[in-house]
Amino acid sequence: MNFRLSCALVAAAALTVACAPATGYGRIVPAPSEEPAPMSPTLPTSSAPAAPREVPPETHTGTGSGEFATSWPADQPAFVTFDCPKCSSNVIVETDGSDALLVNAIGKYHGTTWFDITESGHPVTKVSVQANAPWTATIADFRSVPLLSPGKPTSGKGDAVFRVPEGVTQAAFTAKGSGHVALWATTESSVDLLVNEIGEQQRTVEVSGPAFVRIDDWEGSWTITPS
Repeated sequence: MNFRLSCALVAAAALTVACAPATGYGRIVPAPSEEPAPMSPTLPTSSAPAAPREVPPETHTGTGSGEFATSWPADQPAFVTFDCPKCSSNVIVETDGSDALLVNAIGKYHGTTWFDITESGHPVTKVSVQANAPWTATIADFRSVPLLSPGKPTSGKGDAVFRVPEGVTQAAFTAKGSGHVALWATTESSVDLLVNEIGEQQRTVEVSGPAFVRIDDWEGSWTITPS
């Protein structure tokens, strides 16, 4: 019963008592208000990702198109280095998880990307490869990812992943090439797309360490300098 209705009934009861004859009628006594039972306090639940831990690496090999299963822990970020030095056509690496497309290139390929970098509810259990030559896929934990040094430029070519140390707040990023280039950075619970362009790039982006950054630029060269 809400407060206004309860007050109205009490007022009506009071009026009835005041107007009733002295004898021959019982008194109307309003029912005591029903107080809601106290609720148990709700404990806050944490959505923070699990702390990184050491996981033995997995190495998978094949020739041409195929697929392989992975038993990588769902609560741990996986960093995949794919190598196909003799490929001469499309190179596509896909998964059955939320991070569906890992590699999409043409010709010989060597690069690093990631999957299950955040808890998405759809962890990877199977990886499919489209290639026309022998290939190797190595899945490893955070220890395999190079650490950037504040104030020191790091240059390279192709897809790559780096660790950003604590204290870093931004990064200068340049890319040289005519193809697509993307730069991703992790936060505590998500991944931000900082650059998503075609052709040469030169810009400074916000990156808060500790974090991981991923460069998608399989056919171009790049330089990243955290500060």
